[in-house]
Amino acid sequence: MMSNSQPITHKASLDWVRTIEEGKGYMAIDPDSFLKLLRNMEGYSFFRTLRKHVKPEDSVLEAGCGWAFSSFALAKEHIRVIALDISGKLIADLVTLKRRLGQPYDSFLFPLEGDIFNLDRIVQKQNVIFSDGTYEHFTKDARIIFLRNIRNALKDGGTFMIQVPNMGNPFFGSVVGNKMPMLFPFTMKSLSSELHAAGFHLCERGYSFVNPGFEQWVQSQWRLNGKFCRLKM
Repeated sequence: MMSNSQPITHKASLDWVRTIEEGKGYMAIDPDSFLKLLRNMEGYSFFRTLRKHVKPEDSVLEAGCGWAFSSFALAKEHIRVIALDISGKLIADLVTLKRRLGQPYDSFLFPLEGDIFNLDRIVQKQNVIFSDGTYEHFTKDARIIFLRNIRNALKDGGTFMIQVPNMGNPFFGSVVGNKMPMLFPFTMKSLSSELHAAGFHLCERGYSFVNPGFEQWVQSQWRLNGKFCRLKM
């Protein structure tokens, strides 16, 4: 059961709605360009790691999906995935995009408007939840609530996979600029500590992710483009 009728409950969600409605945060993208980026997903370490831990029969949700590249890539492999975002405008764009792309995306991807701070009340429990580039926009208090909701929305033994950017990378600021809401930096140690305190068991961690579409980022001296943790309940 899914519902998009839950109220917005957190200021962080309102910040995202305002950012997107002002035309910031996400660039417009046409279907041909989107498909080109999807073809490069196997070169995206975060997605390769995610795919390794998702079984065909799993229920999967992306929390704070943005353009939902990983969700589309999973749907391409006939894995049912919910792509959740607070922005009704963004979700409407994703619905239009998946219909224009046709099958298998139209049958296996389910864009859903909803607040991740109400996550456990708007979706059934999931086998896998992942979040790519969302967590770093929340204050410490908000992150505690976010992780509590993730835990409540996971099945026993479920997996949560999270990725945050390395804001020390000099290319990060030039790409992101001041468009996004506030950003908080993490080390692998600080990220792992927060997740452990929330009751997750750290299974795997890694570095060096370049989002699809940003292959031009230098990957030698500045390899540390992201951090991820994969956790189990």
